[in-house]
Amino acid sequence: MRYVLLLAAGISLFACNAPSTPDATTKADPQHPGQGQFTAVISEDQIFDKQLVLSAVSITKGKSRISDKYFLKGVDAYRNQKNPDEGVKLFKQSIMEQPQARAYFELGNALAELNNLKDAASAYEIAEVLDYKPTSKVLYNLACVYSRAQEAKAAHYYLISAIEFGYSNTKNIFGDKDLQYLRNVTDFNTEVAAALSGATDPDKLQWNLFWHEFKPVSYPLVLDEKYGKKLGEDYISYEYERFVAEMRNNDKFSREVGYEFYHVGLAKATDSVKTLVYAVKNVIMNGYVPPEYYIVSFDHVGKLIDKLLIGGHVLLKEPFRVATLTENGNIEIGLFSQVYKKDPENEGYEDNELEDVKLLEKQLYSITEDGHFVRKENLLGMNR
Repeated sequence: MRYVLLLAAGISLFACNAPSTPDATTKADPQHPGQGQFTAVISEDQIFDKQLVLSAVSITKGKSRISDKYFLKGVDAYRNQKNPDEGVKLFKQSIMEQPQARAYFELGNALAELNNLKDAASAYEIAEVLDYKPTSKVLYNLACVYSRAQEAKAAHYYLISAIEFGYSNTKNIFGDKDLQYLRNVTDFNTEVAAALSGATDPDKLQWNLFWHEFKPVSYPLVLDEKYGKKLGEDYISYEYERFVAEMRNNDKFSREVGYEFYHVGLAKATDSVKTLVYAVKNVIMNGYVPPEYYIVSFDHVGKLIDKLLIGGHVLLKEPFRVATLTENGNIEIGLFSQVYKKDPENEGYEDNELEDVKLLEKQLYSITEDGHFVRKENLLGMNR
């Protein structure tokens, strides 16, 4: 396996002796005054200064909602509206508020589409340093921009590295026009075939990469409002949208940009079934919005077996769910009514006091051997 981060700095096509830039500045997040959230802010001319970005990330505490909103607007502009110029502006705004791997990755995509190969490569390299997942995807994109820039050595290095990190979409590798230069100037077929030896089907590989990002659950796992505040930045990449239906706006057939998606954990793993838990969080509504939690089972190639909403609620008029998962495969779900001082549908959650909570019902499910979620009869006295 290649040590990509160490070598990447040594072969960068676009390296130059730029003058030193001033340090990043810091500020408290105005969306959460007094909550200990502290972000390092960089200027536009510092966006591609790798060392300064790493320094800014190291002193950042908490998340910037402003940065997240710029990022989601950028995804909408670039992916849904097909406007890479506007996407670049918004991704840069997001990064200037708080550098994040996903913003750098999407910035690289938009810049590459605009044929700004130098900055695209810089954006991808910083996304890699910030641990963008899946690693194989950012390495493959680096291979593409270096090939388009006719830098065979760098393109070859990143393509082979991408394959070694799990990229095996042979249709792209042998047909992507971005790699045409590399295919023409190297012993491409032989070298790629050697790197691909033993690789699996691309769809199955993507599934394996997806579920491996979920760490085993620590039991008992209680999915309530408090847990939602600890989700951190363990985002699920949009590269895995085929496994996360909520990433798609089915009415528009476009990416859903009003929500963020998080890994929660691996609840069950056998050779034939993987059961995962993930969270979906509304980031458009004002104030802290409790996430929705889903438990989902897939077969050995990533085909959906069963799915269940176990925490939060999709519609505010629905009961609010709180789930407790135990090691024996049981899932207990409490359904609650919640009364807020102001209607969250119209007023949001910010400065909106929760006045009353009432338990309506408890439900008990179990995970079967084949990955289905089966409702059990309520235990005696469970709803009392």
